[in-house]
Amino acid sequence: MNLKHTLLATALIGALPMVSACAPEPVPAESSAGGAWGASPAPGTTWTVAAEDAVLEREVPATVRSLDHIAVAAEVEGRVLQVHAELGDRVSTGQKLASLDPSALRSRLEAAQAALDLAEAEQRRVDRLVAERVASEREADAAASLARQARAHLELAQSALEKATVVSPVDAIVEAREVSPGDLAVPGKALFALYDPKRLVLEAQIPLDDRAPIQIGTELSFELSGETGRAQVLEIAPTSDPRSRTLRVRLGLDASAAHASLAPGSFGLVRYPAGTRARIAVPLQAVRRVGQLEMVLAQDAQGQWRRRAVRTGAASGEQIEILSGLSAGEVIGW
Repeated sequence: MNLKHTLLATALIGALPMVSACAPEPVPAESSAGGAWGASPAPGTTWTVAAEDAVLEREVPATVRSLDHIAVAAEVEGRVLQVHAELGDRVSTGQKLASLDPSALRSRLEAAQAALDLAEAEQRRVDRLVAERVASEREADAAASLARQARAHLELAQSALEKATVVSPVDAIVEAREVSPGDLAVPGKALFALYDPKRLVLEAQIPLDDRAPIQIGTELSFELSGETGRAQVLEIAPTSDPRSRTLRVRLGLDASAAHASLAPGSFGLVRYPAGTRARIAVPLQAVRRVGQLEMVLAQDAQGQWRRRAVRTGAASGEQIEILSGLSAGEVIGW
């Protein structure tokens, strides 16, 4: 062995104590839980685990709908001059939504007025001739009929001119605006879509198998915009969707300030009872968290008290549900 190899071997031998000093000590299995898996002293309070029937509650997604959707269209043809309402605006009955160009309608009104003036003048002339026994009663009747027709045409022209201003038929909220200044408005073509905020419902699809406990008037729980509440079932569809095997259910929403910000399309949840199930629940103070584990102190078959890992569910009041780790009849303590 040459000098280089001798020095290397000496360095390695000298480093061995340092490596041994840095190695981690083994950790006893019970030390991380403070003796959790071994026998524990008897607790001060004991509890016998029992199974109970609990309501099985299911939840389904739901959507806010309006029972009243109104399509507002112009009743006369005309070019849109100005739009007075925007998306999301609250409008009242009779409030102006859009203005049409009235020039053509005003000309029609002037023509109708001129025709009426001529018809009334003719009627007066014929009446005078009848009084002089120059014209017959038949001619007088014809002149009067023409005057009545002219008045009717004038009234129609006046009404058409008034309809150049498109107004809201009800108190509502603007859901969509389909028109802009310069567009041609024609009868039957929707300019605005409105909905009634006082007629909102929460619509959900319920599986057919869960139909039995849900009736008209049944109160169900719901969640909307982070708020919870209860509402009555207003409507149950008479037929189901054959593809999804679900039934449409609608819950009524009141027009209170709590729902003032809701709009059709808002997402929520509906919860409803769907039978019962066996459930085990224990007092909250019986469950102890150790790191990532949830544990209870349970008595084994030999009467020894030992920590046992469990899996918990939802808490309700002073109790919490145990999903696994405990059986009915066992005794726990704290």
